Amino acid sequence: MKPVIKRILESFFLLNFFMLFLISCGSSRDTAGKGDMNDLQNLVANRDFEVQNDWAVPLSGSNVNLIGNPNYIRFKGDSVKIALPYFGERYSGGYNTEGGIRYEGPARNFQVSEKANSMILEFEGQQGSENYNFIMTLFPNGKTTTSVNSSQRSTISYRGEITASKSE
Repeated sequence: MKPVIKRILESFFLLNFFMLFLISCGSSRDTAGKGDMNDLQNLVANRDFEVQNDWAVPLSGSNVNLIGNPNYIRFKGDSVKIALPYFGERYSGGYNTEGGIRYEGPARNFQVSEKANSMILEFEGQQGSENYNFIMTLFPNGKTTTSVNSSQRSTISYRGEITASKSE
């Protein structure tokens, strides 16, 4: 075979191989993203997961790093157990003497809605005379944002990650 034709054929095969490689990489990325959303949907459907927060975002003031500060939101069936530090303004004393946000009981008025690339969980709780409204946004990459509205405190948000509950 002539050297010019041989080079053209080699270039043609290399170009096709490179194009096939790029196409296959793009396909696997799309599939992985959809799998992550399915995993998230399964976690929420089973209601057996935990959220650990790395940041508190008070309504006024700076973000607070929570690494090393124990906190969680644990779902187990219809119940939820919450322990979150609080940084913000309290409107009235009430009967809840906890410094942070503490709740253990049913996730009342629990609602789930799905967006294109996230899930939103809304539920309510009451501790003493204080009423809480929780709004959690969960993303397929495992990141979360949680907003807590209280009848006695200013709103605070948290950023963290969701994981499946550990077996006990």
